[in-house]
Amino acid sequence: MRSRSFALIAALWPTLASSDGLESIGVFELDTETVFGVSGLELSDDGSSYVAVTDRGWWLTGRFERRGDLITRATVERVEPIIGQDGFPVAARRVGDWYDSEGLAIAPDGTAWVSFERWAHVWRFDQVFGTAEWIKDHPTFYDHAENWQLEAAAISPNGTVYVFSEKPLLAGFPIYRLGQDNLWVIDGYLPEQDVFGIVGADFSADGALYLLERKLVVGLWWQNRIRRVRLDGSEDVILWTGQRGEYENLEGISVWEDEKGLRLTLVSDNNGEANTPTQFVEFRLTE
Repeated sequence: MRSRSFALIAALWPTLASSDGLESIGVFELDTETVFGVSGLELSDDGSSYVAVTDRGWWLTGRFERRGDLITRATVERVEPIIGQDGFPVAARRVGDWYDSEGLAIAPDGTAWVSFERWAHVWRFDQVFGTAEWIKDHPTFYDHAENWQLEAAAISPNGTVYVFSEKPLLAGFPIYRLGQDNLWVIDGYLPEQDVFGIVGADFSADGALYLLERKLVVGLWWQNRIRRVRLDGSEDVILWTGQRGEYENLEGISVWEDEKGLRLTLVSDNNGEANTPTQFVEFRLTE
């Protein structure tokens, strides 16, 4: 178990890219070998602190400092293993890839939900750094292809928990909703578009679901986009599509508000590559 606090100052720059719905604010690169594989992200209501999970089974917390809109400094305050329902760190259980935590959603009362890929399941935690509580799997969790399972988790404004797979089933991306008695149900399907997969999800206060999507182009370049949907079927729109290789492997998204309006913070998974920084990329909703 590790707990440490240190500050990281790295390259940052404003960007001028924009789309019909989003304006890019800037990029902050956190270049450290201590933190890698960040896959799920939640920011505080004011955007000053964050909680993340890595795909090696670790919790990560820290804070941001900003000059104007730009992140200028990031601190990593606490790094600890995710503790499974058996009381042991998932990071120590390499068999079956128990440690592959991908999606993160935190309720206002501090309850946290983490979705896992490969061994596809979702765990509930009374609080960040707590011990996992088992939630019965949906039978179709096992129908997803290897390494394309439960990538994203999100909590709607009314407190309902949803999870999404990276790749669709034949009918589309299942909308997994946690229903009565903590049992998963499928509320419908989201269509796949242009071979993009879902890697992150978060709700805004008005109930819109913002999806971070990704694809790997000819095995060389990551390409991301942000899609907004309403689960009643009234909206499904692409707000932004990045250029091939414009950013690193963006996987996590957190939606929050400041005095100017809605902001989206994305984080990249550097796949444990020593020469690849973790990027925090921020956008503002302009429509």
